Amino acid sequence: MRYYLTFVLLTIWFSAHAQQTNPKVSISIPATSLEAALKQLEQETSIPISFEFTRVKGFQVKAHVYKDVQLETILKELLEGTQLDFKQKGGNILITPKPRPAKTLSGFVEDAVSGEKLIGVSLVAQQQQAGTTTNNYGFYSLTVPGDSLHIQVSYIGYQRLDTVVPMNGNTHINFRLQTSRTQLGEITVSATRVTRIQESSQMSSINLPASQVRSMPRLLGEADLLKTLQLLPGVKQGTEATSALLVRGGTPDQNLILLDGAPLYNPSHLLGVFSTFNTSVLKDVTLYKGAFPARYGGRLSSVIDISTKDGDMHQLHGDFSIGLLSTQLTVEGPLKKGKTSFVVSGRRSYPDLIAGPIIKGMEDGPEKFRAFFYDLNTKIHHQFSDKDKLYLSLYVGKDKLRIRDKYSYAMNPAVDSSSTSDLDVHWGNITGTLRWNHIFSPKLFANTMLIGSSYQFNTAIYSEDKYDEEIYSNSLKLNSGIRDYGIKTDVDYRPSPAHSIKMGAAYMYRVFTPGTFRMRQTNETGVSVDTVNNNSNIKGMETDLYAEDDWEISRRLKLNAGLHWSAFSVQQRFYHSLQPRASMRFLLPGDWGLKASYTHMTQYIHLLANNSISLPTDLWVPATKKIAPQQSDQYALGISRNLFKNKFEFSTEVYYKKMYNVIEYKEGADYLTSSKGDSWQEQVTAGMGDSYGLELLLQKKTGRLTGWFGYTWAKANRRLPDVNYGRTFPYKYDRRHDLHIVTVYKLRKNIEVSGSWTYQSASPFTLPVARYEWTTGPTTPTTSPFPPTIDYISSRNNVRIQAFHRLDLGINFIKQKKNGNIRTWNISALNAYNKMNPFFYFVDKYSATTASVQLYGTILLPLTPSFSYSLKF
Repeated sequence: MRYYLTFVLLTIWFSAHAQQTNPKVSISIPATSLEAALKQLEQETSIPISFEFTRVKGFQVKAHVYKDVQLETILKELLEGTQLDFKQKGGNILITPKPRPAKTLSGFVEDAVSGEKLIGVSLVAQQQQAGTTTNNYGFYSLTVPGDSLHIQVSYIGYQRLDTVVPMNGNTHINFRLQTSRTQLGEITVSATRVTRIQESSQMSSINLPASQVRSMPRLLGEADLLKTLQLLPGVKQGTEATSALLVRGGTPDQNLILLDGAPLYNPSHLLGVFSTFNTSVLKDVTLYKGAFPARYGGRLSSVIDISTKDGDMHQLHGDFSIGLLSTQLTVEGPLKKGKTSFVVSGRRSYPDLIAGPIIKGMEDGPEKFRAFFYDLNTKIHHQFSDKDKLYLSLYVGKDKLRIRDKYSYAMNPAVDSSSTSDLDVHWGNITGTLRWNHIFSPKLFANTMLIGSSYQFNTAIYSEDKYDEEIYSNSLKLNSGIRDYGIKTDVDYRPSPAHSIKMGAAYMYRVFTPGTFRMRQTNETGVSVDTVNNNSNIKGMETDLYAEDDWEISRRLKLNAGLHWSAFSVQQRFYHSLQPRASMRFLLPGDWGLKASYTHMTQYIHLLANNSISLPTDLWVPATKKIAPQQSDQYALGISRNLFKNKFEFSTEVYYKKMYNVIEYKEGADYLTSSKGDSWQEQVTAGMGDSYGLELLLQKKTGRLTGWFGYTWAKANRRLPDVNYGRTFPYKYDRRHDLHIVTVYKLRKNIEVSGSWTYQSASPFTLPVARYEWTTGPTTPTTSPFPPTIDYISSRNNVRIQAFHRLDLGINFIKQKKNGNIRTWNISALNAYNKMNPFFYFVDKYSATTASVQLYGTILLPLTPSFSYSLKF
């Protein structure tokens, strides 16, 4: 009964309230002005009617007689034919303008000289308090009400464009930005994003301009993208001088490296010393360390999304450079002005051309010596119309190493005696992308890609010893690799400034060659060993679907939420994974951005390695019916803000990452020495990993002085059942502290100075705690000076030896010639104060009387000066 009475009372109250706000009125309104009619209606109903005089001025109404007519009906008739509406608020009636229909402004933003599409340009309509940015293909879409739109287009490195655009329906405009600074007449696409860091929902990501990479100190004259990324917080370099990336406690295989949308595997040259990226052809690089948007998948630790130049649509130009290690040439220009452009870039190293004749001329030099790498990038861009664009991107990179040696021995009596060794190693990547951009509507943009990628590693080792008629030989061959063939489509839908929705699907067919291994030995009687392992090709099919929404819920709260679903079919086993992604931004008082994120990732690829420096001998293998996919959960929390009139960006984050099914070789296992044909799946073990830490970054992107200060405190551990007796141990590159200071200073308009200083605390090292004489049964004391021994290791990575620190310096001398060409001399000094940082350690000597051991460290990079010459024409 109590609930019935409550319901009746509420019904009566709502009915009475409705009658008060919309009463029935009897009134006679003569032909008069709209202002007078509204005042008469206000007096008759005693309901306040508020309006701005300028909005009702000039409107006349006809004579009306109303009897018991609702107030809403009277107001609708009085305002008919005007651009006015009304709404009730707090017992009052407000006369307001009718909402204008929303219209969409869309198009591309490009460099005014080259026609290069610009990524991440900020477009702001301040009167409507709305804005957007261009996507990875330079496309933007902004939907706002109004007949005209005052818009500001801004991009660091370019002049800000302020313009008023008439909005006669949906409007398509391509904005062309002029560079704001001209370095001796040089025009480069080298800008960075200008959206204030605290306003974005994205965290754990860094955009790196290609121009900044080219300004850094160089090893043997080579600007290197991956070495520059190693200077960022949360990214470790592995061992000295290598280009491997270890992100937030991860391994090299957990980095998804995309070159124009195609995946790259082992992107390094000269056994990992240099990366495969020719910086002259790069346009934009973005590193994601966490908070992965739903459109990315397939890796646990990072995404490195790299875009190359599209080619100049209007004029032919290029650049040439030569250094101590290599020479490169890049040419770009129009095939048909305004319609079709191209860019071609090639690079070739020449250690064999310089060192080869010297080595061969040595008394004990090899018969053959070849050691070089080359890269070739090419891209064609054709514009069918404002709505359709086609891109074809190709990349080929190869390394070759060949050393053949033969020794003859003088015998008495004379006998045909010799020893021959031959090492032949080559590896490399080939990628191709055919990409079609299509604008379906001003709010809907689509990108569809056909993708091909191939990584192959081949090695052959042959040795032969000949004595008279007796020949002993030993040969080993290893072939491994991975090939990808796929299709991917991405849809970018922007219904309003508050929503940016992305959806897509991908299918990838993969062929893995885990390692075709053959060993063959012969002696005077014939073949003594001839073994082939049973690691045949493994085929897998990966499918991905995703959807994400970047949603500005209010001025203070912004959310990026999405789902990524992936599936992998291999060896009659079907794996699938639903991966939620979410990151948010909340504006705190003082304009600080509080950010938080959660990502779940799944990876269907593993890398078999005895170390973490990503050598070409490492083997890429898939998840199988025996080996489960890798997975991870990562949480991050941080604050960020632009400081000092937006000249600096500050961010700090804490993160925790848990990894599942990470694999390593079992204790004592070695794939290359297996002579029984054992499958690699029998020699690995899977377990857990976790990492957590604090990252701090202060970055300056504008002005004569640019650079950053980065600091990381981190821990990374592993726990695998068949490694370290199943106990938790620190990951090989578990360094507590990383500190990086990077600066680029324009001393004058024609002199640019750069420097970077790095400090990393000691990484773990495994040291035996005892050594015993080795035996398999009862024995008697031996008199041999070198008895067989075995080391006892109490735990893996049980000591830390010494910290790493290094200073690199560089200077560019730039001069514009009378013909408009720009010449640059670069002089660099890596490890300027000659700190002896070992590449690796090994045990040199044990003490026979005390519990001590001597270690020997191999130094790979002492003080290394270099120079290079480049010419832009």
